[in-house]
Amino acid sequence: MNKKVLIITGAGLAIGFVEALIYYNLGKNDPAKDFKFQIPRGAELLKTTGIIIATSLATAALSNVLESAIAEQPQLIPITT
Repeated sequence: MNKKVLIITGAGLAIGFVEALIYYNLGKNDPAKDFKFQIPRGAELLKTTGIIIATSLATAALSNVLESAIAEQPQLIPITT
């Protein structure tokens, strides 16, 4: 596997997990009460982790495809007369 894909996937997993925890806590906490940090448990944690892994892999794959497509385009050289 390409190092870039591993780096992008790892970064996506880390950022995605933090983002998911933020959204989870925003949804779980009542605005009228004090904010309490929570981590999902059981099946909910597994579903969240699965979604984060899938989107991280998709991001890495798309980045790899786009980078390859851009790199394979021949450069235009101006013709001078």
